[in-house]
Order: sequence, then C-alpha cells, then structure tokens
Amino acid sequence: MASQVESLIRTTVTKAVGAVAEFNRDRMKADKPHPYLTGVHEPMKEERTLTSLKVTGTVPAELDGTYVRIGPNPATPPNAATYHWFMGDGMVHGVRLKNGNAAWYRNRWIRSRAVSKVLGEADAPGPRSGFSDTVNTNIVPHAGGMWAVVEAGGFPVRVGPEMETIAHDPFGGSLKKGFSAHPHLDPETGELHAICYEATNPEVIRHVVV
Repeated sequence: MASQVESLIRTTVTKAVGAVAEFNRDRMKADKPHPYLTGVHEPMKEERTLTSLKVTGTVPAELDGTYVRIGPNPATPPNAATYHWFMGDGMVHGVRLKNGNAAWYRNRWIRSRAVSKVLGEADAPGPRSGFSDTVNTNIVPHAGGMWAVVEAGGFPVRVGPEMETIAHDPFGGSLKKGFSAHPHLDPETGELHAICYEATNPEVIRHVVV
C-alpha cells in the first residue's frame, strides 16, 4: 500500500507530466517539423528487402551474423498533435553480414493486432497481455531465439531470422504477466534476469528469471 507521501509525490508528478504533455501538444499544432516524424525519425512507409548492398569501406570477413535493431514506426499516419515516439508500432530492421559482404537488409513491422489489420493479414498467433500488444523497444537474443520486448505490459514477440513475426510468446507460457524492455543476461548461468511491472499497477514489481 502506498504511503501518503508516495501518493502525494505520484499525484504531483502526474500533474507535472500532464502539463508538459499538454504544452508539447500545443507546440505540435504550430507549423513546425515534428521531432519524432521527421529527419532520422521519419517513419518508413513500407517493408522492404534489399540484397547485395553496396559497402563503403570494408566489412571484416570475421563478422558472420545479423545486425538487428528495433524502434517505433507507425504503420498509419499518426496525429502529429498527439503522437509520441514511444507509442509507434514496432519495426525490426536487420542487416546480414557474411564473407565481407552485406548480403541483405530487411525491415518488418512487429505484427500487433493493429498492424495486422492495416496490412490486411490475420492476427499473429500467440496470447496477449495488458492493454496493448505493441512491442517496439528492444530486441534480445536468448535460448537460440530472438525476442522483441517492451516495457510495462506486453508479452515478448518471437522474431524469425528474416525479421518476420513468428508469434507473441510469453516464453512458452511460463510468463504470466508482462516483461521488461531491458533484461540482463547472467553470463555464468545463461539466465535472463528482468525487473518487470505493469503500467496499470506501478506499486508491484517482479523479478523474473528466464
């Protein structure tokens, strides 16, 4: 149970965050480039597969694997007055390196229900957790697989070697609630440790070991 001091602090911080958000929404109404929708953050509008990429300089022949990153990328044009980077649909990007070459680049949206609907596809398999199944924050290797993860609610998503969504997967059903976007690997045991919480219940945290 939160103390009166904790409740007061939370109420004050919530009001302050709300005021900042309202200020930013008003600022976005002005005729200015949106910081999360322009420049290096400008969303990609389609999924692409590019092969035999041109390399400037040299790719060390010892590098044999895939460089992967993930980030928010709205699948439909968002309302610039209310859009925040944290809320965008997840998109995975991958570059395959082998024998001194960049063999391919691929970008694929993580199939939340909303993204699948936009793309005219059936929902991706697997259970969901929390109020949103958008996963857009981090991607981690573990136990021979690749997992897209998000903070404070959603289940992890298994991602395939060509950046495709395999399934929303709470680690084979062992995860009962949401995971974390920032787990840490124990190099001695191979276990993945995460401090997890639900956005709807910030008073409870869980230490999860995978």
